[in-house]
Amino acid sequence: MAPGSLIPAFLRQAGAREWQFSLRTFAAGMLALYIALALGLDEPKWSLMTVYIVAQPLGGMAVAKGIYRLLGTLGGALVATLLVGALNSQPTLFFIALVVWLGLCTFAASLLRNFRAYAFVLAGYSALIVGVPAVLAPDQTFSLAVARVTEISLGIVCVSLLSVLVWPRSAGGAYLQSSRTQLIALIRLVADTAAGELDRDQLRARRQALITDGMALENLREHALFDSPRLRNRAGLCRRLGHEMLAMISSVGPLHAYVNRYAERHHHPLVTALLADIAALDPEAPPEALRDTLHGLYVRARTLARELRGGQRDDNDERFYSLQLALEHSAELCDRLRSSVALFAMLTDRAPLVQWRGGTSRPHLDPSQAWRNGVRAALALSGALAFWYWSASPQGAGVAIQVGVICALFATRDNPLAAVRGFIKGAALAAALATLYRLVLLPGSDGFAELVLWLAPVYVLAGLAMARPATAGIGIPVTIFFPLLLDLSPLQNFDALPLFNNVLSLGMGMALAVLAFMLVWPGDTPAEARQRLCRDLCRTLGRWPIRRRWPRHRLERQLYDRIGLLLPNLDPADPRDGDLLRGALAAVTLGLGLLYLNMLCRRGLPGDEKLAITRLIRDTQRVLRDGDEDRWLALTAQADTVLRRCQRAYGPDLDPGERRRLVRSVVRLRLQISIIRRYAGFFLAGSADRPWRGLRDQDVV
Repeated sequence: MAPGSLIPAFLRQAGAREWQFSLRTFAAGMLALYIALALGLDEPKWSLMTVYIVAQPLGGMAVAKGIYRLLGTLGGALVATLLVGALNSQPTLFFIALVVWLGLCTFAASLLRNFRAYAFVLAGYSALIVGVPAVLAPDQTFSLAVARVTEISLGIVCVSLLSVLVWPRSAGGAYLQSSRTQLIALIRLVADTAAGELDRDQLRARRQALITDGMALENLREHALFDSPRLRNRAGLCRRLGHEMLAMISSVGPLHAYVNRYAERHHHPLVTALLADIAALDPEAPPEALRDTLHGLYVRARTLARELRGGQRDDNDERFYSLQLALEHSAELCDRLRSSVALFAMLTDRAPLVQWRGGTSRPHLDPSQAWRNGVRAALALSGALAFWYWSASPQGAGVAIQVGVICALFATRDNPLAAVRGFIKGAALAAALATLYRLVLLPGSDGFAELVLWLAPVYVLAGLAMARPATAGIGIPVTIFFPLLLDLSPLQNFDALPLFNNVLSLGMGMALAVLAFMLVWPGDTPAEARQRLCRDLCRTLGRWPIRRRWPRHRLERQLYDRIGLLLPNLDPADPRDGDLLRGALAAVTLGLGLLYLNMLCRRGLPGDEKLAITRLIRDTQRVLRDGDEDRWLALTAQADTVLRRCQRAYGPDLDPGERRRLVRSVVRLRLQISIIRRYAGFFLAGSADRPWRGLRDQDVV
């Protein structure tokens, strides 16, 4: 065995950034602990724990998390104080109120993202941390709440200050760098697609990576606003840039279909030349030159499409509409790339600022899952409180708090049992280290400087583990539970009995929480997660209020957000997972097609064709909500009928605007019919709630 293999990977592979994060966080933790001890705060451990809970690699992320943690703590402490004051003589009602509060906070956290969700998690279990001990001594409720808030605020201030002063990494700078990387990747994707260099699997893999990076970029954008005044003043531009880049992931699919399926069969020299110029795009070119090039390509595509519509048509309808498909999507992609380049140039001060509507969007929401998460957390806490009541155990209060904390933290995960597994390992390691330190190492230490030397190995190594996603699940619980079990205080007690009681409370609390996750609506199996993705996408499309004319990016944001939740769990080697992702992306294209057809109807189509398309949109949504095999067959036949009607209505005597919209309707209808036929298995798994077995086994249309 090589000597290097004995060193853990997180330590062996740690780079400068990981070491900087670990040392900076350790310095912030020791500063918070020193101030807390100097001020004589009751439990300085909360200041130290808060530093490591809030610590993030980027300054804006640390500030954002600290603010939301403070808001959540204040809210939880306030609720606990009010409940103790109102119900201290009725402990049963008090505990019922705590259970309901934890359930409501978990429900709200399940509907939110990022640190907004974290604020509700904190509000839920902070009420337990303050309320459960306070109910045993109601006269000390206010002082206990003030002490917790003070200790936590001290930790937030220390970690936020050091995050922006010592080896600072700006979330704003990281956002701009990630945006540039994403934009370059999109330009290369469009260029490679136009050149015909991507097969179906390569396109799927590239789009999957872009979806993941796009969702991460949206999250990073929120954090960047906390440490970059310039981006905060241009928040609308940031949102619009995200919308434009997300839309290109959808638009590249139809262009790929033309290049790989129709280009050789329906060759046109001008279209081929246009695609060759798109394939030659240079993402590293100066923004001004790139914008001019993209604008020229956009104008060429629109002009050529108009000329083909106005010229003499041959008898090959498939060729005519295939060329229109290529030109429409080439124009859209060039226009969105041009907008993205212009927006990024304005964000980086390489172009003058102009007014640009940013728009709003919200992620995918699953109220039924959020409701289950809230009820599960409430039931788990009820069980812990019942155990305390019936057993009269001295560890009962600690067990109830631990159950509430773990359920609030992990109930919002798709698979809480898998998420809590690493947490349990970290807690066990923290218990072993706390036993060693409290009973062997610390009793002989003298003074704060020596305490820092003893704590350094644990916290520096745990900080390195936190800096890597693969080991963060173990490093974080070590930094949380180690000071909790060590129970650092101005008058340190090194007896074994308090340590034993704390370890027992921690173990029993985790056991009850895991039992709740196993028995009460356990997390989805991989098959159930795939099935739920099909169902969620179909229901979102079926219930989308198309008539309200919401912008396209709102639908894309929700659909891609839902897809992104499952992407980390997909197995690239599993053919069914490849089918699942292709079906999910096809569902996005289908939904955008419904919006596009509705827009064409609003802008003006001949009366009969407008009515037929409006009915088709309505019926498609109905079948997406609740459609069996027969209804999908009927929908395909209906779409074919509408398509033929629009083709017959096209003629030289029409108004140029109506003729253009009729051609676009036919192009979109052809694409919609192809999607419904090719991905019938996906839509049947979602609308008819069939077990997901892959597209090939269920392609019945």
